[in-house]
Amino acid sequence: MLGAASAVAAECPSSVATYVIEVPPGPVLPAKSAPRTLRKYLDWEPKSGNASGVFFDTEKTATVPGDSRLFSAGSGVIYEITASGSLKSYKDQTAVGGSLLAPAKTYDVNWTNFRKVWAVGKLLFGQAESGEITVYSQSDPSTGAGTISELTVKISATSPGAVAIKNADGVWAVGKTIYTLTDGQIQAWPFMASETMTSPPRVTRVALGTPKIIATGLTGAVQAWSPGPGTINTSTGSRDYSGTIKGYTGTDSLALANAEIATGIYGQVFADTADCLADATGERPYFGSRPEEPDVPAAVPDSTPEPQPAPRDAQTVSGRFVQGDGRPAAGLDVVIEAGDLVPDEVGATTTLPVLGKTTTREDGSWSFTIPDTLPSGVRNVVEENGGALNVTATATGVTATGVIMSASKFTTAAPETAPTAMQASVATASEEAPDASSLLPQAPDNGNDLEPSELATDASWGSIQDKYTVDAIGDDPLPEWQDPAGAPPKDYNPYIMNGTDVGGMEITPFLGGCERKTKTLKKYIKYTVVAEGHAYWDAKASVDYDEKMTANIEAAVSSPGGKYKISGSKSVGNSFGYSTGYTNQGPYFGKQWKVPIEYKKVKVTIKCGGTSVSHKEILATKYKVPSGGATGKYGKNVSAKDGGDDFKKSPKRNRAYVEPGAYFQLSKGRSVKFSAAVTIDGLVLSASSQLDREHKQRVTAGNLTSARHYIWGKNGPVSGKPGVFYSW
Repeated sequence: MLGAASAVAAECPSSVATYVIEVPPGPVLPAKSAPRTLRKYLDWEPKSGNASGVFFDTEKTATVPGDSRLFSAGSGVIYEITASGSLKSYKDQTAVGGSLLAPAKTYDVNWTNFRKVWAVGKLLFGQAESGEITVYSQSDPSTGAGTISELTVKISATSPGAVAIKNADGVWAVGKTIYTLTDGQIQAWPFMASETMTSPPRVTRVALGTPKIIATGLTGAVQAWSPGPGTINTSTGSRDYSGTIKGYTGTDSLALANAEIATGIYGQVFADTADCLADATGERPYFGSRPEEPDVPAAVPDSTPEPQPAPRDAQTVSGRFVQGDGRPAAGLDVVIEAGDLVPDEVGATTTLPVLGKTTTREDGSWSFTIPDTLPSGVRNVVEENGGALNVTATATGVTATGVIMSASKFTTAAPETAPTAMQASVATASEEAPDASSLLPQAPDNGNDLEPSELATDASWGSIQDKYTVDAIGDDPLPEWQDPAGAPPKDYNPYIMNGTDVGGMEITPFLGGCERKTKTLKKYIKYTVVAEGHAYWDAKASVDYDEKMTANIEAAVSSPGGKYKISGSKSVGNSFGYSTGYTNQGPYFGKQWKVPIEYKKVKVTIKCGGTSVSHKEILATKYKVPSGGATGKYGKNVSAKDGGDDFKKSPKRNRAYVEPGAYFQLSKGRSVKFSAAVTIDGLVLSASSQLDREHKQRVTAGNLTSARHYIWGKNGPVSGKPGVFYSW
């Protein structure tokens, strides 16, 4: 029932070209007139529904007008309906070194009246708004450059098939069957084409037969297509942020073969449907030019000793505070608190243990050496945190107009007794820390702890980014300010208080000092990105995150206007006794790995004299597996960073190759910083991890020898400090 094979097995392909008119993921569609990209993928094992095959980017693209419609007819022929209504045909010549859209012929027929169009072989179908279906015959379907003739007999608008097609979410054809997707249900409509006895035969009439329901319950599918008989693929599309392609096979009914052939595929999809399909054999192809580069070395692990953390006073924390206009905030008291002792119970309030005080210098800088002897409660937290002590350094002052200004800097100390990995992680956090922390005006505390609604935070920029299955932020820096209930504000000035800009006002110490109390408002366990792995062509990727965790996770602080900015980071460590990660995933694979971290949103109330002001903070606290939850899980798809295009853009010194059957493992040097590691209440935080004996990225090359398997470091040579490495 699912399309009839009409060619001998020797002519049946084992891979089928699939085309996507790309649409950016997210809730906002591009302007209709904006040019779009047509990208060619290869469905490597369509006969099995990609049960063990791959669906990968050929790196072949073309630009198409935003107001055109495209559809395929098999044999590499693609048709375009232009905005003016003319019909153009193209031939995909990429297999012989030509263009993706090599012009074949332009026809004068007006196709603007058709609401739905599809084709199979020599037949082209167009359904008008009324529901009536016109059928055309192409005299040269292998080139798309023949004569197109309209059949004199049309399919009536009132026929059951025409009605079903009009109401369908999608329609396509393979062999002698037309398929419709409607509200998660797929129907197969057999059709019969009457032909003359001439040579070549000419189609004179097409009639639809009795349909059969072959699948139900595909509620996530917004479009579907067939690479050939017996196989149907579906896509969740771009509006739900996932872009997941699933594969189904069957004769009279569909069975799920692969629930995730690919993710991050957004836009209209159509296949170069074949009349029959063969089992995949031979080597998987690669795309783009793969010249042998004799100067590229083999990838071998760095034989130098594991790098030690940069020389520093391990028990000294430091920073710099500035006023709203960037001038140094000199002469202010800096209170150093044990930052990990925020209340564990939601609604509880405490005064954090004060480890000591210091004063900002003329340039706004400050430093403080942690005492050798710590309170017992603080010592316990340090031990639980893998040997690191997170501190909150706070400077508070007042303007001449009485506006209380404050800044909190989150930083970490690692005593000499801390493990080497943790000391290195703390050194990394120090390197990544912003140069200065700006004092912000504090909002009057009215005792109101209300938070934005879940509906509001779902609409924030951060929440939308979090929904993408692909890494849409990449290495881009986060906005300076984020709105937990909307888009990042432009030209935001947090220093407007009661209509007055206090940003340039001198800040002086508050006589008598100020008191601080911390109240826990919310607790969350959020899976946070700590690593990623890459494997292209014939390779496999592995990520190991074992035994001990060392990650630096940013902390966010609110302004009076409810907007948040990053103010330092916290080092989260643990000896949690779990092994987490993934092994031998691929080929054409690239995904992040996430582990569960507990976060808290706290309210900090500052009382200076008789005045109480407050702000909110979002802080990472510890690694914590939720009850019944996973010790780790997959993150976003990052495979777009692999392949020939990015390899050719990489610095040559960063490149290496992996011998067939060999592996390369990165297990030292700090990991790259992940710009969008986690989203908390609509806000995005970054994080970085330390690569060491317990935290590794590995790629294992297959045994194919038709080309080298190249890898390259993001930040440097793979045998040095690449951060992460990519694959081709």
